Amino acid sequence: MKTFTHTLFRRLAAPLVLGAALLTSCNTSAPTEAETTETEAVAVVAAAEAPAAAPINRNPLVEETLWNQHATLKSTINSTNVSNLKMDWKYATPTPVSHAPLVDDTGIYFGDWGGTVYKVDRNGQLIWKKDIEQPKKMWPWHGFAGTGTLGDGKLFEASVEGTAFAINPATGDVLWKTRFTDDQEAGNLSTLLYHDGLVYIGVQSVEEPLTTIKKGFVPDFQGKVVALNANTGALAWERVLVTPPHTGVPMWTSFALDPDQNTLFFTTGNNYTGEATELSDAIIAVDAKTGEIKWANQVTQHDVWTPADPEGPDYDFGGGAQLFVANVDGQDRKLVGGAQKSGFYHVFDATTGQKIWSTSFGYGGVDGGMHGEASIGQGRVLGWANNSYHHHQPPGKYPLSVKALNAATGSHEWVINHAQPAAIVPGYLANDVYFVGSLDGTLQAYHTADGKQLMSTKAPAPIISWLWVEGNSLYFGGGVPDMFKWADKGENGMYAYSVKQ
Repeated sequence: MKTFTHTLFRRLAAPLVLGAALLTSCNTSAPTEAETTETEAVAVVAAAEAPAAAPINRNPLVEETLWNQHATLKSTINSTNVSNLKMDWKYATPTPVSHAPLVDDTGIYFGDWGGTVYKVDRNGQLIWKKDIEQPKKMWPWHGFAGTGTLGDGKLFEASVEGTAFAINPATGDVLWKTRFTDDQEAGNLSTLLYHDGLVYIGVQSVEEPLTTIKKGFVPDFQGKVVALNANTGALAWERVLVTPPHTGVPMWTSFALDPDQNTLFFTTGNNYTGEATELSDAIIAVDAKTGEIKWANQVTQHDVWTPADPEGPDYDFGGGAQLFVANVDGQDRKLVGGAQKSGFYHVFDATTGQKIWSTSFGYGGVDGGMHGEASIGQGRVLGWANNSYHHHQPPGKYPLSVKALNAATGSHEWVINHAQPAAIVPGYLANDVYFVGSLDGTLQAYHTADGKQLMSTKAPAPIISWLWVEGNSLYFGGGVPDMFKWADKGENGMYAYSVKQ
């Protein structure tokens, strides 16, 4: 986990460096010869022969909810009407909103850094709000900087301070609460996932920035993933990711789950101090009911990093695990991918852990590379990467690259360099439109076929939560955390942009 942008989001490998040819000054184009050469050189690892597989059961509802694809085919937004997208409403909050919007038939749920959880209706009118956590405001991020989940007739939330809550969605009343970590500097920054009676939470820590805030501070955090009983909050299992005397290996991103294989997938961050361990900077598959590891693949070795002692490259996975199906060498295979701060997107066979391909989206760095999940659909992996961005600087000085890759091979389908200012949250795919939101509030839409820009607007606040599309509306949270030194203090809240028929 890294500085604000790294640790906060999402959200907020002995790495290969992207060649200069990938960052040419073109606005939108097919890949150049240099780009194609580099991509194919990386993607050739897919040549290993796969075992024969049974037919894959495809369930669109499961894929859109549990597979973490950041995409929908159910929206009415598409390339023919997205130019009409306009702000519909905003709900102001006193503190930033990096909590992604959670949408159901009755409203939109979200939390803020002040420890308050809200429910508003589809017109942005308040239904209820509850102050349920006392945030540690001296920490660089606090309160509900992570994202909850809906399931089992409940709203589940987990705070940076380390407490999980089950909430009645109709009233906001707390049904149960429980501590999910004994570490006083640890808590949640991940996006929770509910499935089959369990709530999954990634455990991260504020210890990295404390190494520069508190003189002589020595980290002792050990990352883990926990599963709680959805009815009671009792611990069902925990998967410890590193043991003493080693430290770090936070899980601060998001989950994917395959019910057919009873497998939970997630990604991890770097070690903090001492020697590097094998589960840092890795994609991991575990038994969803027990937490037992099925396989793990580390993509960057020897990544030991804090801002006080930056020994390694700080190449956490900035995006969570994502499941999808692609035809590899004539055979449909279930794959799992993850976006890394190195700038690379890595893909493995979901059953065996065999590496399929890795392709770069842009230059890596502490605040560079990929800081959020890709969007997956229509045979493509769409994503963006910051290029050597640093969060103390205005995002317009570090324009990001947007790319579409072939999901089976990792080869480039189109590339847009210098597309828009730097970002820290994933985009979202609605039909044939790919949305990307920037730290300066820029919101742009691209055609999935060729990368053509279809729409551009400016939100009134930095976009700091996941984008989410439901029906004819796009939702996201915004705000100005204190560590954004380049930004004027402005508004915080939840925003809705809609295409009116």
